[in-house]
Amino acid sequence: MVFNDSDLQLWQVPRNVYRQCLVSDAELRRRVATQGPTGQLLYAAVQQVAQNMWSVGAGFSETYALGDSPLVLLTALQSFFEPDPSSSTDVTLPRPTFDDRGVATPNPAGHPVRVWTRVDIRLMLEDMFCKLEALARWQTM
Repeated sequence: MVFNDSDLQLWQVPRNVYRQCLVSDAELRRRVATQGPTGQLLYAAVQQVAQNMWSVGAGFSETYALGDSPLVLLTALQSFFEPDPSSSTDVTLPRPTFDDRGVATPNPAGHPVRVWTRVDIRLMLEDMFCKLEALARWQTM
């Protein structure tokens, strides 16, 4: 319904863009786990996910994609002078249509959809790291 029959303004963050948003275990140990109880809790949660993946034979990785962080970047970390996620890159394309099975078909006449091709990973991660550090400092006051 949303893609086929609405004129809502849509943004799409494709899977390949989410895959750009990796953080290493070393970064998480240094920049998250050391930031008080909240940082320790967050790091332990990521480690639990990793252990669950290893236990089902998914292999080992030293990088993690941190969930919906790109959505925080695109909606909350917008420019003051122009409220838009201006540090990330997008293209505007016609929306495809979807059939009852969820299969997409190109639709050159479709309403526009803003498709993100690159997100500002530096801003996204540094903002998170700095906010965790500030919270840890505040919790020890």
